[in-house]
Amino acid sequence: MAAVLALLATGTVLMLRDDDSTSSDGRASATSPTPTPTPTTINGREFLNVDPPKPKSSSDYIQTPGAWLTSRAYATGAEQAVTGYDLTTGKRAWTVPLSGGLCGASRNVTSAGLVAVVFQTEDTVKGRCTRFAVIDVNKGVKVWEKPITDQSVSLGLGLNVAISDTVAAAGWPDGSAAYDTSTGAPAWTAPADGCTQEEHLGGAELLTLSYCKTSAGMKFRIGERDPGTGKATWRYEVPKAKGAWLVSSEPLVLGLLQNDDGLDADQLVTVSDEGKVRSTIPLGDDYVAGCGETGGCGATIVSGDTAYLGSDPHNYSAGNRITAFDLTTGKAIRSFPAPDDSTLVPVRAEGKALVAAQEAEPTTPARILRLDPATGKSTTLMEMPNELSLNSTLHSLISTDVKVPMLYDDGRFFLHTGSGYLMSETSPDPMTLAFTTR
Repeated sequence: MAAVLALLATGTVLMLRDDDSTSSDGRASATSPTPTPTPTTINGREFLNVDPPKPKSSSDYIQTPGAWLTSRAYATGAEQAVTGYDLTTGKRAWTVPLSGGLCGASRNVTSAGLVAVVFQTEDTVKGRCTRFAVIDVNKGVKVWEKPITDQSVSLGLGLNVAISDTVAAAGWPDGSAAYDTSTGAPAWTAPADGCTQEEHLGGAELLTLSYCKTSAGMKFRIGERDPGTGKATWRYEVPKAKGAWLVSSEPLVLGLLQNDDGLDADQLVTVSDEGKVRSTIPLGDDYVAGCGETGGCGATIVSGDTAYLGSDPHNYSAGNRITAFDLTTGKAIRSFPAPDDSTLVPVRAEGKALVAAQEAEPTTPARILRLDPATGKSTTLMEMPNELSLNSTLHSLISTDVKVPMLYDDGRFFLHTGSGYLMSETSPDPMTLAFTTR
């Protein structure tokens, strides 16, 4: 991410995750997070399997960031394209070609089915990440495409992309650019006055986490930027932290790093609309917030006044647990131990409950579970086939540090790998894999 590369020398880490426009958990589904009915069958069958791209030379570096789910389509980043798939058959429904390889993509999709991507001008070797586009994944069309005029974006190192109902934005070391979501009209072309860097959080409105110069030194500030003037209205200034991440927008939840020897958040802070701290949850090294170099707090889910985090078992032979925390008090509500000494990874919120993925083990299949903190009940929604080779694949794809969020909705489970592919490191795993009980 941008802040790690730009601020590592100063001991500061700046990252964030993008939130969904219909819920505060940051997942990329535009469908309503209503509880999935208890399935008539839990037997999951594979219905989508896409091979990874094949680099043509040793200098060819291919990225495929982005995966989004709506009620009409599932779409992912692909080689110089964004591709959509039919939810029933798993067959390719459309492809939006791009002039070059993908550099970054929004983790969220708006309620209208719009996503934002930044891509290269040419091939993956010579191209620069100076093209910005909004794509309608319901229709499979490019809404608009605009240039990023600030050449400091260059190769796209540390790039962050987000989208809201009104603004689509990108941030990187020393730069920031935003456009009207509907028209592509420029909203701003640089960080806010007095700030050197910023990253953005999508949702109904766009939130910005900025690193700014103050009389007390450099500070993290969180606020909104007026899409008409580009001016920032600050909502909260972090008093002291070595790193900061935006975890959720409604409510505003921050991941903060206070220790010198870590890259992940070691506490969560909930902030009111008035910019006052409501609660603080100490995480230490007992919980995995997932706010490291994955580009977001991928192991933390926020729904209403509840945050879900998985524990760190601190050894490879023990399973973990997922704990629900009350964001109004900062206290733990209930914990759910992982079955079979495996690992549970938060996937998405369903009302006040949580959908989690259980990592596969050599002789234990992967599962999708619903965890209800009100009752303590765990319900199996899906169980993948118990096959040795598949268990090995799902063991690596289901993880707290995945760069592209796992997606689940209405009996369908999607996994996508968006990291770079090199000629010398051909991935044995699929680029995209999906299962269904329907």
